[in-house]
Amino acid sequence: MSTNPTPSSFRLELPRHAIFTVADIAGVGIECQSGCVWLTLDDDPRDLVLEPGERFVGDIHRRVLVSAFEASRIAVSHALPAAMPMPPQRHAAAASPARLGPHGLSPA
Repeated sequence: MSTNPTPSSFRLELPRHAIFTVADIAGVGIECQSGCVWLTLDDDPRDLVLEPGERFVGDIHRRVLVSAFEASRIAVSHALPAAMPMPPQRHAAAASPARLGPHGLSPA
């Protein structure tokens, strides 16, 4: 069994004023295919506006909010799931009854 997930790509229709969140934008591409979207990265002074045909690829581990100025369609590429199963741990700390085992969930 491989522990490396395969990247995925998908398209998303966003109604006017809808917000889509990507938990970690590093290596993820967002392309505006129609409409107009505004990208806001956590702890980053830049605000990016994408119009049809424009693309942004994240190069740092940050959350990004994609807000639709109008009804828009975006393509998201190389996105990984927010929660991945953790590989089995092989040290004594994992067997401690005082520790909770990983269940592939990410914090909110």
